[in-house]
Amino acid sequence: MKANPTYLLDSLSNNDVTFFIPPYQRNYEWSVENCRVLLTDVHKVARLNESSVKTEHFFGSIVYVVEESGFGLPDKYVLTDGQQRITTTMLLLMALRDSLEDSGYQEAIQKRYLENERAGDGSEYKIKLKQVETDWEAYKCLALRHEIPSSLKNSTVYQNYLFFHREFELLNDVVKKGLLEKGLRKFSTISIQLEPDRNPWENPQEIFESMNSLGKPLSLADLVRNYLLMGQNSDEQTKLYNEYWLTLEKRLPGKLSEFIRDWMQSDQHKSYKVARESNYKELYGMFKKVASGRTVEELFEDFVRYSRPYAIACGLDQTKIQAADHVIFDLNIIGVAPAYSYLTEVLAAWSAKELTDGRLVKVLLAIRTYLLRRRVLGMTQAENKFFPVLGARIADLVSSENLTESLFEQLSSQEYALRLPNDSELSSRLETMNFYNLGRSRNYPRLLLSLAEELLTKSRPAWDDNTLQLEHIMPQKLSAEWSNALGESYEKDHQDFVNNIGNITLIRHNQELGNKPYVAKKVTYAGKSGLQVTQNYVLDRDEWNVESIQRRQQYLVGLLVEQVLEIPHGFKQASNWKQNNGGSGQFDSRQILNQLAGETIQFVSNPKITATVLKNSKVLFEGQEWNLSPLTAELKDRDGTVSKSKSYQGALYWSWDDTRLVDIDI
Repeated sequence: MKANPTYLLDSLSNNDVTFFIPPYQRNYEWSVENCRVLLTDVHKVARLNESSVKTEHFFGSIVYVVEESGFGLPDKYVLTDGQQRITTTMLLLMALRDSLEDSGYQEAIQKRYLENERAGDGSEYKIKLKQVETDWEAYKCLALRHEIPSSLKNSTVYQNYLFFHREFELLNDVVKKGLLEKGLRKFSTISIQLEPDRNPWENPQEIFESMNSLGKPLSLADLVRNYLLMGQNSDEQTKLYNEYWLTLEKRLPGKLSEFIRDWMQSDQHKSYKVARESNYKELYGMFKKVASGRTVEELFEDFVRYSRPYAIACGLDQTKIQAADHVIFDLNIIGVAPAYSYLTEVLAAWSAKELTDGRLVKVLLAIRTYLLRRRVLGMTQAENKFFPVLGARIADLVSSENLTESLFEQLSSQEYALRLPNDSELSSRLETMNFYNLGRSRNYPRLLLSLAEELLTKSRPAWDDNTLQLEHIMPQKLSAEWSNALGESYEKDHQDFVNNIGNITLIRHNQELGNKPYVAKKVTYAGKSGLQVTQNYVLDRDEWNVESIQRRQQYLVGLLVEQVLEIPHGFKQASNWKQNNGGSGQFDSRQILNQLAGETIQFVSNPKITATVLKNSKVLFEGQEWNLSPLTAELKDRDGTVSKSKSYQGALYWSWDDTRLVDIDI
């Protein structure tokens, strides 16, 4: 290792050198605020030196490896540290050059700092600093004073150049020259040359990672890219970067760290932590273990092979199968990041012709049904751990005769937290829940009603239609006319049913209907604004009240449970989770009830119905002792929703202290 104190501009003016930023380095990321701080420091140093107070500003270290380029050519200084600072300094010099009126001074800056006179015009050595590929075009245009294409004007390189140029435009040439001669020329650095061939401990990769341990941390993608490229010479690095990594950057913009983590999950069929700034290094250590024994080219090829199905799963690409692309769009509305690794493996099997188009759609529909049923019940538990492991069973799925049955069997053979909600659970929840406020930004009610519309008409409203809105038929704020129409119990009825699924609909309309009378709303619903899901069980009513809401509620719940989110017959009333209690295969509710002796429990679908837990694990209801499951069947029979089997897992349908009995820790 050779370390020498020097001045920044002396290093940049050396015609025996061209700086290269290797492909393993992160893209140029300095913000305008970083540039403002640099310019403030330049002003401060210039002002002090002009007032005869001699001062310098230490600008950090510049760490590099020298690659000799042959007779007559400048050497390559391949940067290990200093990329962001040197790039920003070059942009400052370009902006200073372009803002000066003195053409001679402009040329001096160009020839001394920005171009290398020892290299020919077409040589890669001509520009003093060779950028990484994603920043290169914008940087090259600025360095050579070419017109900047509009497609490059949003780049960080160009935006930071503009910042400096605007700041310099406010100054006269004397001040600008002073900033260079009395300010930037007094920026000192420590120039550190690594010699890994001579001293193996001067490993550029280890030093790079160590020097980037402070400040903004390297992302998981940065660390993996560095790990794969840094052991190669600069020509091989450029080749691998351009052939592989650049493909990933273009295909998965902003998602490469998540991609690496999901690739690991698919490769190992195990769960890893979600990629976040706080655990990038931990995941990187795990990646090195996964990658052990594979060549760099093998890994890159696998990344690129995996990246297209991954892009499709994320909604960044399409299968070109309309039905499949529609469902993938729905999955991303639901929020399916925990399943990206699994979906990618499914799409990879389809790409390899192991799944037909039709069977691919069946898998996607089943996953959508599974997730939407769970979201209605507010369930997301354990999905991050589940889907990567499920990927190991795709071969079984591909070879199965009844793919839908096989997939639902896989989905229903997990722990309770991962269960597939059955029809009774789903119906009970839909009937009693605040449907209007379900999900992020009310995405779930919009999606469910859109799917119902598609079932009814074979046409779905466009998701990005800015006139599409959820509508309360009975309004959120009652007018006097609505209060009179609802009758004496209007306050209670409004509180109980305003957000019920029977009162929520979907329309295309640019204006809020608010608390307009029901007769006026019906006119809008009957016109072009009204969808079929809005008109059915609404337009045939002369008044809108609790009876109307409950009638439409039963219609919509039946539509969603039995058709939109239909599951195979054998799962409709089953428990749909892996049951190992006592080796009997049955969930033993007695273990829970024993803890609640003397407590009052509520029937989930109608909390006004209560029972008292007795010491013998039975419950007291209407003066009689009951086992929980027969009591559940009795209550279902009374309200007309009993299943043909009349078999219920009672702990699913009763709660204590707002917690379902099956969710209480034993």
